[in-house]
Amino acid sequence: MRRYGWILLGIMGCMAQAAQPIYYFPSLIRGSQLLWQHEQAGSPNAAVHFVGPFGLHPVAVAKFGYPMEAYQDSALAFHLAEHLWLEYYCALGDSSQADLALVMGPAFVRQQGVEEVSGAIRALEGAKKDPQAGLHARFVASSSTSTASATPSQGPHLGAIPRYERYTVQPGDSLWKIHQKFPQHSLASLVEANGGRETIYVGQVLHIPL
Repeated sequence: MRRYGWILLGIMGCMAQAAQPIYYFPSLIRGSQLLWQHEQAGSPNAAVHFVGPFGLHPVAVAKFGYPMEAYQDSALAFHLAEHLWLEYYCALGDSSQADLALVMGPAFVRQQGVEEVSGAIRALEGAKKDPQAGLHARFVASSSTSTASATPSQGPHLGAIPRYERYTVQPGDSLWKIHQKFPQHSLASLVEANGGRETIYVGQVLHIPL
């Protein structure tokens, strides 16, 4: 147990000297995933269904055992993303590769060559440094314009992923009452933001699309 404590302290020390882990940038994770899936059109990677606001890989989600709707809760999703990142960091031995593994899965990272991994890492690190311009990926749905979405040197330049405002459910709240606070959205869009469920609970954090 004491040995584990020293290992954990060592990991935290390395993290303190490095850039912030990718799980601090959920919009960047989701944007990068959509851009990646668009570029992987026609392959199994394009059909991966990432789960929750932190885009957790379904293979990783399966081992936790929570019901699918639970992963829409931002607090739980953040905790699991942090857990997975540390697991990938220990397995891969590199914080930047752990970032990439959280976005696309560790199996994909291991399959890539050094040049591909380095280019993807540079793109992620560049986007982290410019959160105002870089937290939303420019995802081009039309295959005819896919080459304009990003270049390896620029990385994902974020654009069509919707922005979200966090709202913590208060005592006495209902989706109808929350809808009155965000009249620019339909009640159906709030239900969708709640993972398709009409029930909410006090302290729950909803991601309201802006």
